[in-house]
Amino acid sequence: MLKWGLILCTVFVSSCGDILCAKGMSQGGELTNFNALNLLHIVRYIITRRLVILGGICYAVAFFSLLGLLTVAQLSVAVPATALSFVVDTLGAHFVLKERIPWKRWMGVILVSVGVVLAVKPGKTPTAVPQNPETPRVTLRGQGQPQPRPSHKP
Repeated sequence: MLKWGLILCTVFVSSCGDILCAKGMSQGGELTNFNALNLLHIVRYIITRRLVILGGICYAVAFFSLLGLLTVAQLSVAVPATALSFVVDTLGAHFVLKERIPWKRWMGVILVSVGVVLAVKPGKTPTAVPQNPETPRVTLRGQGQPQPRPSHKP
């Protein structure tokens, strides 16, 4: 249950960050001159937008939520599950930002959703390969029983 709570937290908080940053950055003019002289103006432009700052905070929360998720879920489950943020981002773009989303993009959202279900859905766990009892087991040093040092006598 904790795993799914962290997945949902990561997805929704990350998507909130995306939507807030998009809204905040679209309120000003377009950034066009990306040279060294204008770098300070660009940084000031970004850090003076409240929505962008809130979006950055959301990104930080999503990052720490993802770190928590990685402690309770395998990477091969956690990362595909967080791809649901593409779905939430598209819904937010449509309903919050009032963007027009073409049908091909909606089809992509559906395909991403199907891909997430396929990647996250638990299936049969592979069974361990039975070990031949006659095959000697090898233990690394520092793990299990100590191994004798080889003798260097001729």
